[in-house]
Amino acid sequence: MKEKHNKKGRRLRLIPLLLGAYGLFLGLGLTVIGLTGIEEGIGMARLLLGLGMAFFGLYGIWDGVRDLAKPDKKPGNLLATPFILIDLAGNQSSNVTFGRLQEQLKGLMEKGEGVNFEIRLLSPISIQERGMLKRVLCTYQDAILLTAFFIGDEGGYWIYRESTGPDMAEEWFRQFLSGRMDFCGWEKTEPDADGERADANPKDVQAFGQESLNRTGRTVVFWHQLLVIFGESWHDEHKFFSDRDLELAIEGVHAGKYQKAVLEWGAQAVDIFPGLEAELTVIWRTNITGKGTSRFFAKKGTVTQVKFWLVHYLNEGSFEETSGWADITAQVEKEWRKHGKVL
Repeated sequence: MKEKHNKKGRRLRLIPLLLGAYGLFLGLGLTVIGLTGIEEGIGMARLLLGLGMAFFGLYGIWDGVRDLAKPDKKPGNLLATPFILIDLAGNQSSNVTFGRLQEQLKGLMEKGEGVNFEIRLLSPISIQERGMLKRVLCTYQDAILLTAFFIGDEGGYWIYRESTGPDMAEEWFRQFLSGRMDFCGWEKTEPDADGERADANPKDVQAFGQESLNRTGRTVVFWHQLLVIFGESWHDEHKFFSDRDLELAIEGVHAGKYQKAVLEWGAQAVDIFPGLEAELTVIWRTNITGKGTSRFFAKKGTVTQVKFWLVHYLNEGSFEETSGWADITAQVEKEWRKHGKVL
């Protein structure tokens, strides 16, 4: 027996519907008979059997009509799991809907070049023949430019781009939120041997500088971020995390819940240790010599200050204010020679 479809493509399952109606009819009949002979032993058995058949009959009816009872799913309510939207104003939100993306596209067209919005995937999605999709950047350069950043199978960072109009961009984001994202026809951009993109220009460097590569001399270091939280005899590594996760780690170090936290960004790292009273100690490990040797800088601050420094560092790849850092490289190297690795 065939299933019936309505105009919206929803199915009416006739077999479970008919069997459920029949079971409900028999169950109600047995229940009535059982109630009339409730004082007899057989009456109680009939009552229980009737209630059981009626229950399964109701379930069969529901199974037959449940598709028709489901509410319509509107595109504006489609939420793919761990998305973070960084809007045109730089605000972050996990409330990523089609309606909000429409607003961002409209604002992008009104403001023109020099602005962008971005979707970050806290859990990258595997896309066949491209890698793990990590983020999507939307900018405006004579047309709407969609840029997708993928992590390759061997850890490299690959970029795919598509130039399109507002209507097509809206349709792509609609598909993106429903999980049916399509990258067919997108132009692939990859680093050459020198770590430079063949089509790089000043606008590209400004728009994609943070997302693509960190360079030390002519050595290519692929972009990555890692948050590591240390306890007394354990540590947790988080490859995909938000600003709020970083703030909670800082609060945990200050409260004594964690011994320290480490934020890695490319070839650099920042260690957060408990300090005296209400302060935290931040140690910045970096390479500013270009000779492959690390330098260590220390700075103390309150929880609020450290949050501000590191959230900016996480989003921009640099500190807003580089003054006030004390060079402790000699001290660290001395402790290293005496006691081994100290960080």
